[in-house]
Amino acid sequence: MAMVNINELHTRIRLINSVSSFNKFFLDIKNTYNYVQMGFVIFELSDLFQFDVSHFGNFNDVFLGNIKSNSELVRYCVNEVKTIQLSQLSRGCESTLIIPISLHNNKFACLVIELPNLSAESHNIQVMGDYWRIFLVEIFEAYRRVSSRNTVKITRREKECIQWASMGKTSWEISQILSISQRTVDFHLTNCIRKTNSTNRQHAIVKCILSGQLLT
Repeated sequence: MAMVNINELHTRIRLINSVSSFNKFFLDIKNTYNYVQMGFVIFELSDLFQFDVSHFGNFNDVFLGNIKSNSELVRYCVNEVKTIQLSQLSRGCESTLIIPISLHNNKFACLVIELPNLSAESHNIQVMGDYWRIFLVEIFEAYRRVSSRNTVKITRREKECIQWASMGKTSWEISQILSISQRTVDFHLTNCIRKTNSTNRQHAIVKCILSGQLLT
């Protein structure tokens, strides 16, 4: 496998500043190395034992659906860092490599690479994993740059309401504590539910806790 100059790759990753440039980076690498598919998959804990899955890069719909529904893959990325073939976790192509990275707070991720062919020799797998692991931290930093542009922040008043709600206070009790109307409390809590893409107040509380929004 021909290797692109490491310094050149570092530079290209640092220049990523949008979703489109992030996706283009993976497409360019896929074409350069003649990979079948390549991308970065992020698992974000959204509730107890529930993950929202997002991705950047080049995957067909069937393959991506299998990745998103693969509980063994999620469990592996949460607990391990060693490069592994997807087929060792579940039914899948032996030529698909999973390179996990432990992220921060409630997020985990992996670099997914499907090769045209791959010897089953563990040495080849390790070499491939070691090579791409060089860039994983910078790839994640690129993800943080891109995702931070689209992150919805809750307001100070919304945070006050959701903090009190997390302590078990009702809307009426929160209204008395903050000296605002109960209707206004419900308005702020509804905004929290909408902004966090939650199904109800408790779900929004869990998401805010997991994302660290209640700690800032």
